[in-house]
Amino acid sequence: MILSVQSKILMTVLSVVLMFALFILFYYPARQESILLENYNSEIEHYANSVALGVKIALTEENFEGVEMSLNYVRDDNRLQFVSIIQNDSIWNENSSGFEIKKEVFMTFPDSITVDPYLASTEDFIIKTSPFSTPAMNGEVMLSFSTNEIAVGRRQIRIASAIASLTVFVIGLLIGYWLARKISVPVLELRDAANRVGEGDFTQSVINTSKDEIGELSIAFNKMVRDLNSAQIEISKRTEELTEEKKKSDELLLNILPIETAMELKSTGTSKAKYHESVTVLFTDFKDFTSISKTMSATQLVSELHNCFSRFDHIIRKYNIEKIKTIGDAYMCVAGLDTENEDHHFDVIKAAIEINECMKEYRREKEERGEIGFEIRIGIHSGPVVAGIVGVDKFAYDIWGSTVNLASRMEKNSEPNKINISHSLYQVVKTKYECTCRGKIVVKGLNEMEMYFVNGPKESFS
Repeated sequence: MILSVQSKILMTVLSVVLMFALFILFYYPARQESILLENYNSEIEHYANSVALGVKIALTEENFEGVEMSLNYVRDDNRLQFVSIIQNDSIWNENSSGFEIKKEVFMTFPDSITVDPYLASTEDFIIKTSPFSTPAMNGEVMLSFSTNEIAVGRRQIRIASAIASLTVFVIGLLIGYWLARKISVPVLELRDAANRVGEGDFTQSVINTSKDEIGELSIAFNKMVRDLNSAQIEISKRTEELTEEKKKSDELLLNILPIETAMELKSTGTSKAKYHESVTVLFTDFKDFTSISKTMSATQLVSELHNCFSRFDHIIRKYNIEKIKTIGDAYMCVAGLDTENEDHHFDVIKAAIEINECMKEYRREKEERGEIGFEIRIGIHSGPVVAGIVGVDKFAYDIWGSTVNLASRMEKNSEPNKINISHSLYQVVKTKYECTCRGKIVVKGLNEMEMYFVNGPKESFS
């Protein structure tokens, strides 16, 4: 069983109060009764000694009236049961081996009572004797007093003790309850406030005007909560800043790498090269780029390339195509690195058509302003590649294989504003796209290759 703070304090106070109440109820009455009995015995003994002295003087003077007067000293006490003068004589015992004392009653008041000279005290009366010795007689005075007064005194002591014990217990209970609440209520408030702080509520405050340790604890608690609140605000601010920086970092990473490679790099710190059975690679470049670029400033040239390549980026993003890199005026991208995309051939063809139309519009705008615009050449080929990250400093994602080389050859052997594809890619897309066969064309470093221009989608797929 788990006890609350209030219960523990109350039980502690009640334990002390109960011990004090039991002291009043048992030990104090016993002590008072002992004192009462001791005083009563002393008083009777005083009476016995006084009467014995009077009797001794009277018998010494052979004044028998004086004996009566000595007995009158205690006759009027209503506690007296009897007073007797006992005569003691020394006689031989029955075996004649020594002396023994023989006691006989010489005189008793009241006369109607028969007294046993060998009588001892009981619960109902107390016997006291006081010896005397005179030439005429040796003896003792025997007094018997009733114990009724002691019994009454005991009852009064016990009743008073019980009332006092009960009063002390009730007062102690009330004081204990007040003290328990005085201590426990602030403690419980601190506990509840601490629990709410633990749940994330840093607006908690405990009001305690006391000047004791609990008051000091409340002040310290409030300061701690204020510090935690300030720290929480600062942490939240820093967390937001870190989240924003992480978002920017992730966006930058995803802008450089495919999402699968980026996730692998973030989780392991490295990325293994992967073989892809079938992807579609697209290359573009601009006709007469070198001669046209000489007519522009460096700033103009970079601005024109940025304008064109930004348009390409927006187009390929729609078709889940991954941009690989740009080298001078060349633009390279690939689709199919995502194994779930089985239509990457058609996605690249669609993107190529949009890029070609985009560049035609771009060239018309330039010509309307009297400026020279770039004419684009596009080449596409499908096949297997190996993809991965190269280097450790300023690393770049790239793809390798004969497919990349053939796609580059398709672009080099294309014509302005045309989309040139390989025979193997033509076999895949010919059902949906109108193509013009160019026949076999000699490719640098390779044998003759059959190539096709993509004219556009067939009417049934447009």
